[in-house]
Amino acid sequence: MTRIRLLSIVALFALWEVLSLYLGEDYLPGPWLTAQVIADGIARGWLTRATWITLGEVAPAFAIAAVAGLFFGAVLGLSRLWGEIMEPLILGVYAVPKVTLYPIFLLVFKVGAASKIAFGMFHGVFPVQIIAQAAVAHIRPVYLKVARSLSLTPAQTVLHVVIPALVPALVVGLRLAFSLTFIGVILAEIFASRGGLGFLLSAADQTFDVKRVNAVIVVLAVIGVGVNLLFNLAERRVAPVRNEERQATLAA
Repeated sequence: MTRIRLLSIVALFALWEVLSLYLGEDYLPGPWLTAQVIADGIARGWLTRATWITLGEVAPAFAIAAVAGLFFGAVLGLSRLWGEIMEPLILGVYAVPKVTLYPIFLLVFKVGAASKIAFGMFHGVFPVQIIAQAAVAHIRPVYLKVARSLSLTPAQTVLHVVIPALVPALVVGLRLAFSLTFIGVILAEIFASRGGLGFLLSAADQTFDVKRVNAVIVVLAVIGVGVNLLFNLAERRVAPVRNEERQATLAA
């Protein structure tokens, strides 16, 4: 598997270089030129500052989305009635193109980090909530019966029964949530911001600075792919838990 991934990366860079030679570096800068621009951005600080601004906005947006999504997913999953009532509303809001709602976030939170964090959180909260609600709703009833027999409080039930039972599904939801949160923050930076990688991308595009546009895209790709790889590793770690649940279900 590792060899296949390495070959895929080499093939990608080879294709990138070929397309750069064919189209010309004025239209598509090659890997070496892009690396030089990134090194210049790190040395002069403009790329480093923008990256830290973006990460500083993505981190709280993702944390809020994860906590809020897990909380509401657990609550609605445990309450079948409220889950059935709220599910169509949640899915309806989730289907609305988020970009069309950004003016509302600007109106409420004004231009600044708060609006970008809130907009990113709004992108990421739905996958966690939907997946958590579905996972909680399908928890084996015997787990909840044991919790009731032990007189656990609702908070203790969520902490000691619900969360461990939905960990495998939750990791998938968090991976999707990060990707959408990352996209939401970048979009907010593109539309109304004076800092961050999205702002750099928009400014470079407006001045037709193809080299800087390509450099920012590569940095965004590295961040997105890197975090997704970490979540993939986490999914593999919880895979044994998923297998044990399947065996227990079959035995029952």
